[in-house]
Amino acid sequence: MYLKAYGKGIFKIAAGVAAAAFTALMIVYAENGREGAANGIRLCLNALVPSLFPFMAAVKLLISTGFCASAGKLLNKPSRLLFGLGGSFAPVFMLSLIGGYPVGAAGIRSLYSRGELSIEEAKRAALFSVGAGPGFLISFVGLGVYSNAKTGVYLLIAQSTAAVLLGAGSRFLCRGEFDISNKEIKSASLPFSQAVTEAVYSASKAMAVMIGFVVVFCSANAVLGGAVKSGFLRDALTLTLEVCGGVSELSGKLGLDAAAFAIGFGGICVHFQIFAVLGEVRVNKALFFVFRILQGLLTALFTRIIITAFPVPAQVFSTQSRAPGTVYGGSVFSGAMLVAVAVCFLISVKNLNKSHSLFRR
Repeated sequence: MYLKAYGKGIFKIAAGVAAAAFTALMIVYAENGREGAANGIRLCLNALVPSLFPFMAAVKLLISTGFCASAGKLLNKPSRLLFGLGGSFAPVFMLSLIGGYPVGAAGIRSLYSRGELSIEEAKRAALFSVGAGPGFLISFVGLGVYSNAKTGVYLLIAQSTAAVLLGAGSRFLCRGEFDISNKEIKSASLPFSQAVTEAVYSASKAMAVMIGFVVVFCSANAVLGGAVKSGFLRDALTLTLEVCGGVSELSGKLGLDAAAFAIGFGGICVHFQIFAVLGEVRVNKALFFVFRILQGLLTALFTRIIITAFPVPAQVFSTQSRAPGTVYGGSVFSGAMLVAVAVCFLISVKNLNKSHSLFRR
C-alpha cells in the first residue's frame, strides 16, 4: 500500500516536472510552436474535417434513426459469433474501418447512450474499433507517400484484418466478463429532421475537440523537433505523437512495414481524440495501448504477407519531392522503432492489473 502511494506521488511529481519543462520549451521555441500550430490548422482544414466530419455525422444519424438497430436484427448472429456483441454494433464497426480513427468511438458512445451496448461491452468494443479510413490510406499514404494506390489498398486490407482478429480475440480474452444478453433500448428512434440536427450538432462538438488535439500535438511536435538534437529520437517522437505528419515527414526513412505499424498504432494524438470522443465510456488506458501495439504489429505483418504475395514494382515507390519509401525497409530507424515498441509492449503488459478492474477505469 505504501509503495503504491509512493509510486503515485513520484508519478505526479514527474508529470509536473515534465509539464514545466515543456512549457519552458514552448517559450524558447515559440516560433516552432507557432508554425506547428499553423500546420495543424491547415491539416485539419485540408484533411481532417473533410474526411472525418461527414462520417461522424453519418454514424450518429444511422444510430438515431434506428438503422443500426434494424440492421442488427440481420447481423445479430454473426456479430455475436465473431465479437460477442449485439448486431447493432456491426454497422458501427464497419464504419470505424472506412470513416477514420475516432468514428468507431463516436458510434460506440451513441450505442451505449441508447442502451444498445452495456458499459462493459462498450469498453471492450472501443479497444478494437479503431482504424484509418481509405481516404487517408489510399490517397494520402498510397498515392501521396508511396505513389501507388495499391499500397493504400493493401494497408487497408491489412488493418481491417488486424481489427477483426483483435475483436474476435477480445471476446475470448474477456469471456464471462460481459453481459451480452439482449437489452431494452432506452430511447425510441428520432424523427429524421431531429436526428439530422442532433447528428450534426454531436459531430461538430466531437470535431472541435479533435481539432484541438491535432493543433496542440502538431505544435508540440514542432517544439520537440527544435529542442531534440538526436535525429533518431526526433523521428521516433514525430512518428509516435502524430501519425499523419509522422508518415509524411519520414516517408524516405520508413519501410512499408514500419509505416504499416505506425498506421495500426495510430499515434498518441489519435489515442487522446478517441478518449475524448468516448466520453463516459472510460476504457482502460493501459489495455487500450496494448491493443494499439498489437494492431500495429498485426497490420505490419499482414502488409508484409500481402505485399509478398502481390508485389508492387519497386519503381512506383519514388517521388520527386522526397526520398523513396521502400517496401520492407531494413533501415536502422525502422528496426529500432520496432524494438522500442516491443519494450513498451512488455512494460504495458507487466503493469496491467489482472483483476476485473481492468475494464472499470
